[in-house]
Amino acid sequence: MNDLPRIEPDKFEPIGAAASRVVSNLAAERVWDGKPISEPGCFRGISLADYHGKRDLFDGPSVSKSVLAWLLPTHGGSPKAFWGRWTWNPNHVKLKSTDALDFGRACHALMLADEVFSESFAVRPANFRDYKTKAAQEWRAEVEASGKTPVTPDQIERIKRMADDAARYDVVRAGVLNGAVERTLACKDPETGIWLKTRPDAMARVDGVFADLKTTSSLDEDFLERQFGDACYFLQAAMTRMICRELGIPFETFVLIYVLNDDVPDTAHVEADQFDLDRGERVIRWCLRGIRRGLDTGEWPGARPFNAGERRIQMKVWLKDRLDRFLDIEERLQEAA
Repeated sequence: MNDLPRIEPDKFEPIGAAASRVVSNLAAERVWDGKPISEPGCFRGISLADYHGKRDLFDGPSVSKSVLAWLLPTHGGSPKAFWGRWTWNPNHVKLKSTDALDFGRACHALMLADEVFSESFAVRPANFRDYKTKAAQEWRAEVEASGKTPVTPDQIERIKRMADDAARYDVVRAGVLNGAVERTLACKDPETGIWLKTRPDAMARVDGVFADLKTTSSLDEDFLERQFGDACYFLQAAMTRMICRELGIPFETFVLIYVLNDDVPDTAHVEADQFDLDRGERVIRWCLRGIRRGLDTGEWPGARPFNAGERRIQMKVWLKDRLDRFLDIEERLQEAA
């Protein structure tokens, strides 16, 4: 893997007064000692698995943006859906990964070194063209039993092409993904006592730019805007800003670096809209209050669509119009016959 184009992790060049503030905060970062975290700050040495799955990572309940989507009715969530998946619930269900998520993780591991690739992934031997043979199936089962994720040689070659394209992109060459890589920023919400945590791909360059690397199947604007909301990227940016404000770390903008997963890779970037960050903070505040209420009462109600049944269900307007037009034409034809 040594020939893979790489971003320079932890590269930091102090410039001016703004830089000195950032340097001060980075200098105060701590290496996680394996014990429950009880003080806010910037931490390194927390594995991705512990960040997402360790129940006692903090001395109290904690949330990141990824779990909050399960609480939002606008995203098909409910308190019951949230509680059933939240790691603070000792009986939570463990979420299964997907091929897309596994590929994204592999890209991050090879391009940003947020995970040690050899410890988290295993490349399928070249003599196994697929998983149809018994030997290939046994190899995959052995890899998965060890806690690693299998990837194919073709996927590695594709990631190399994607990484090479990203490395040549002007914004990346300018250093947007250079900086402190995969640090965990955390603070306790003053109102609810719930820990907030975030793990940006690259944090706090001298101008307060935070960046996150995303793989995507399309660079169409409409697709990216829908994904920005559906995948709750706006919550990720908003939570980063909230935590930075509590920690006194400068925050100016949140940049999404998109790398196209395609035979012909491409790279693009865009900044998160500040008004959507404001909206995201409102969403996070609503979520935190709901979680606090659930923790205090022990009640996690399920979904209550249509005002718990008080409103009647209707067809979508477009289908109503389509049916009405069809029926109007048919009725006129029958009348004319």
